[in-house]
Amino acid sequence: MFDRFSDRNFFSTDECINDCAESDSGQVVFKANMFITFLQMGLANGVQPLMGYNFGAGNQKRFMEVDCFTKKCCLVVGILATALFFFFREPIIHLFINDKDVIYYGVKMLVAYMLSGPFIGILFVNMNCMQSTGDALPATILSVLRQGLLLIPLLYLLNAVLGLNGVIYGQALTDCVAIVLSMYIWGRKKRKLKSE
Repeated sequence: MFDRFSDRNFFSTDECINDCAESDSGQVVFKANMFITFLQMGLANGVQPLMGYNFGAGNQKRFMEVDCFTKKCCLVVGILATALFFFFREPIIHLFINDKDVIYYGVKMLVAYMLSGPFIGILFVNMNCMQSTGDALPATILSVLRQGLLLIPLLYLLNAVLGLNGVIYGQALTDCVAIVLSMYIWGRKKRKLKSE
């Protein structure tokens, strides 16, 4: 059963060391990037009861004001958090691990992951607006697209075309597509609400 591995020594090659450094970097970057994402997700989720209440009460003006204000807050928080992580990317990776190879790959990956950082909050607010108006299906579809249906094939494609240098941009590209789709879907729903 293990005969196919007998001619390889996985634990002494430079390839294995690089693979381990890349893997460790990915874990560190994922944890660091969660800070940017979860700040904005917290803002978006925190106002959902207020949105639901205003929509249910028929106060569309207030609903739209909360939508607009929350997006502005998410944008400001996203820009500030992304700038912080961009300018201090090496010390931030260094907080998690002290291996120079991991830090090298981690810095490259963190920059790639942060591309959607300033704008990801718009996606979360749009999804919560849809849910607050009783239209949860598009929000669910966007979430599934972002975390699987679009991301997984894109990762395979980027890996085939650009290798690791492409894969590290997969989440940011998926996020950007999801943001644009959410703006389109929520924009249509908003126009429909205003015309009623």
